Amino acid sequence: MDVIKAWQEILSPENVFTEESNLTAVQTGTFATKQRILAIIRPGDRTEVQECVKIANQYQTPIYPISCGKNWGLGSRVPVADNCVVMDLGRLNQIIDYNEKFAYITVEPGVTFQQVYEYLLDIKSNLFLSVIGGSPHASLIGNALERGDGIGPNGDRVKSICAFEVVLPTGEVIHTGFGRFTHAKTTSLSPWGVGPSLDGIFTQSNLGIVTQMTVWLTPIPKYYQSFSCLIKDHHSLEKVIDIIQQLMLQGVIQENCFNFWNCYKVLAREGRYPWQMLGGKTPLSLQELKGVEPWVATGDLYCTSQEQAISLQKIIEAALTEDIAQIVFTHQEHNEPFNLTLGVPSDINTKSTYWRKKIKVPNHIDPDRDACGVIWLCPLFPFDGQQLVTALNTIESIIKSSGFEPNIAINCSTSRSIKMFIAIMYDRLELGQDQKAMECHNQLLEFLMNSGYIPYRLGIQSMSCLSTSDDNYNQLLKNIKQELDPNNILAPGRYQAS
Repeated sequence: MDVIKAWQEILSPENVFTEESNLTAVQTGTFATKQRILAIIRPGDRTEVQECVKIANQYQTPIYPISCGKNWGLGSRVPVADNCVVMDLGRLNQIIDYNEKFAYITVEPGVTFQQVYEYLLDIKSNLFLSVIGGSPHASLIGNALERGDGIGPNGDRVKSICAFEVVLPTGEVIHTGFGRFTHAKTTSLSPWGVGPSLDGIFTQSNLGIVTQMTVWLTPIPKYYQSFSCLIKDHHSLEKVIDIIQQLMLQGVIQENCFNFWNCYKVLAREGRYPWQMLGGKTPLSLQELKGVEPWVATGDLYCTSQEQAISLQKIIEAALTEDIAQIVFTHQEHNEPFNLTLGVPSDINTKSTYWRKKIKVPNHIDPDRDACGVIWLCPLFPFDGQQLVTALNTIESIIKSSGFEPNIAINCSTSRSIKMFIAIMYDRLELGQDQKAMECHNQLLEFLMNSGYIPYRLGIQSMSCLSTSDDNYNQLLKNIKQELDPNNILAPGRYQAS
């Protein structure tokens, strides 16, 4: 193919892959996919990205950019549309800038959470990056552009990013915010710049390739305290949700610093289904075994002193004591192992992707390679106990009747809205499980959409669910797409702007 030769001339042959084994690996996700890719290209800097995009236009060959390809449960590295070339940006892995006083770091797409953690550790920084519960080797930019979630302060990633460098689908480069002005002093300090702000159109979109971004960091607290409590049933859960909402609205608990996990998510964290105990039977039902399906709630207090932590603890205890039998508060240090809440990345949560597998969780976790079945749904809810518990009853019923465990977490991302993470876990090697899992996903998605609880983030299999009969918003996106990408070569079908 002439287009392959053109890319080989720009990147050298060792950075253009057409071998079937390489393509098969990238075409494989944690659920069934049919898309086939033509090749994988790996540019090494922004200029090579630009040249690759120009070649794609010249030969009318669509490209699908990925950062590190760890979007497990939502599509991994697989393009939305068929017959794309995957542009792997992993070689763009430089930390461009860092500022301790203003608490920011500027990175390229190949920079991982682990890399940033080690960098901050090496320079003895007093700052930490909000990390994810997923792979330490996932891309910081990739997570941000999906409007993904970190743990703790600045965890609502899209609120703490700015200064994008973007290669447009035609090959031109722009810098967003104040970055458009050569000598601006506040490029990395403010997302808005002056005039219309463009940052948002490059998140969850196919309107440009982000090759650089600034991410804001958080000072390591002088005193950090976590707390947890056990919630016995949905009735208590409803009450606790409303209490936490008020505590967050009052500023007692920071945004993105309180979570609820159901019992199945807690168990799956260990990555082991109790096959022997259940004699191979699925699904696991703690309601049948124990008579209860409790929830675990955890919160984090990032304080300037022990005295502040004690004051907040008293307020929280007073608010929750009537509804929760016992709350446990624990003081932790920054660099304790597995301390995700203080910016220490870990694979501890990604073990859950092996929940239904009958193999030992490997040291090198790779759910795509090991045929782990994982499908995520990520709806957004009003921060209201009654609405959430009512929806939970239906969600759990759908999942159980489909033959899976309702693996569910709730993140109190703001004082007004909460994010729910629903995971369908299975073994892809078991006959018929791919189909059953996707049917369960589709039923859940239909319920959520019809109930008004729209997902804030989509998997590649769900991009088409955004259309409505009279959607002027989507039509505007299509108009912008046509203007920026007249040949539709950049990630066609992604979030439907094509």
